Amino acid sequence: MAALDASKNITEAEDAARLLSDAINSRDKDEATKHLDRLLDLKLPVCVKINPDAYSKDSIRLRVGVADAVSDTHIPITVMVPVYLTVSELKEKINRDYGFHPALQRWVIGKRLAQDKDTLYHYGVRDHDDSAFLFILSAQAAHLSREQERKEKEDRRIDVIIENIGSPPQRSPELRARGADLPPLPPKTQVGWSCPGCTFLNKPTRPGCEICSTARPENYIVPDVYQPDEAETRRLQQEELASLQYEQSLIEERKKNFQELLETDCQSLVGNTDQLDCAICFCTIMPGEGAVLRECLHSFCRDCLKETVLNCMDAEVACPYRDNAYSCNCKLQDREIKSLLSQDEYQKFLELRLNIAESRSENSYHCKTPDCAGWCIFEDDVNEFTCDICSETNCILCKAIHKGMNCQEYQDDLRIRAQNDDAARQTTQMLDQLLNNGEAMNCPKCQVIVQKKDGCDWICCLMCKTEICWVTKQARWGPKGAGDISGGCKCRVNGVLCHPQCQNCH
Repeated sequence: MAALDASKNITEAEDAARLLSDAINSRDKDEATKHLDRLLDLKLPVCVKINPDAYSKDSIRLRVGVADAVSDTHIPITVMVPVYLTVSELKEKINRDYGFHPALQRWVIGKRLAQDKDTLYHYGVRDHDDSAFLFILSAQAAHLSREQERKEKEDRRIDVIIENIGSPPQRSPELRARGADLPPLPPKTQVGWSCPGCTFLNKPTRPGCEICSTARPENYIVPDVYQPDEAETRRLQQEELASLQYEQSLIEERKKNFQELLETDCQSLVGNTDQLDCAICFCTIMPGEGAVLRECLHSFCRDCLKETVLNCMDAEVACPYRDNAYSCNCKLQDREIKSLLSQDEYQKFLELRLNIAESRSENSYHCKTPDCAGWCIFEDDVNEFTCDICSETNCILCKAIHKGMNCQEYQDDLRIRAQNDDAARQTTQMLDQLLNNGEAMNCPKCQVIVQKKDGCDWICCLMCKTEICWVTKQARWGPKGAGDISGGCKCRVNGVLCHPQCQNCH
């Protein structure tokens, strides 16, 4: 009964999976949700893959550098592959074309160790001459015996097509009684295939020669009347059992690797599992007392890493590994930094990072409220900044807070107060310096100070809305407004720029 229920569930799951695929392809969300819920209720393992038709049909030219543990140089090869090919399928192709067993292959694509289930497209392989790296392990390192390699090679070449060959004709009793009066029966057909290498007659189901391991001819078809003997039946059963055990070991290995990955990811700082020598202080660090950086896998003692963070004068902390030929440019992750420092040290590190970011940004603006730490990075079309810390509104053009006044009123008031107020005098001198340096100008109509922060040479006065040409310091148009070329800078009139250095004031 349990077997019947399981079979029924699988049949229902196949139907639901097919209907789910059809619903997704037809963009029917409600129908897809119904079949998805049905699949979830059945509680069976499901695999979803993108149809190869979604990818480009053309194969691309993949450039591959091949190396092993013995050679010092990379051997370049070129492989024509479709972008939807999985890494597992790519390994099989390399095995067929060059004879490297899939277990010996380690692929690195886009600075990542490629996983069998992922496609080349997943790792950014899209165009001709994209590159990848193939490292060939030794059979010993991959725990691959010669017998196992031969057996797996034989298994992949087993042909499942069955030859329809009839039984030889049988004599009736009458014909057998006449014996000598009849022509002899044709000789009994040999069952099996003759090895093209050593001519040994092999059993039909053997994928390779029992004597010399030569592959069975590709055009040979196992006769449908062939019945394996006891020894051959036992061999086939052993192969099937070994295949099941191999699949089970893969499942267990995946579960183990996934569990190890989860446990590692839960740690803020990954500890070393083996004894190591710190690359900075050269002290011997026992297992668990050091740290392995996630980005580059370089290992150090924790004290050296902490000093590296505290003495860093950059917003990002680089890996401290250096030698005569190589300098690592990978960065420490925030959770690694946080786990190395105390709470006060980490807070100071964050403040330092903000100060560095502010000082190195071209378009940074610091709030004018005394002792306020607020700042921002502004765009060209932004003229005001409301500080998140003190909530004051800063005028970026005037570089001041003038609550209740517009820019012209503030600048007029500033000139009056400058006679008796040192702060106002300093601000006035700052604005005058901007005018003298060409970093600001007076509006040709209302004379308020305006400034171009970035972008083209077209600006607009905030007060009188006059369009201004920054490079000529004139109004963009004549007295009749936009489109009047009788006055203003006359840019692009008769195809002539208003100034040799004009940057699109038109």
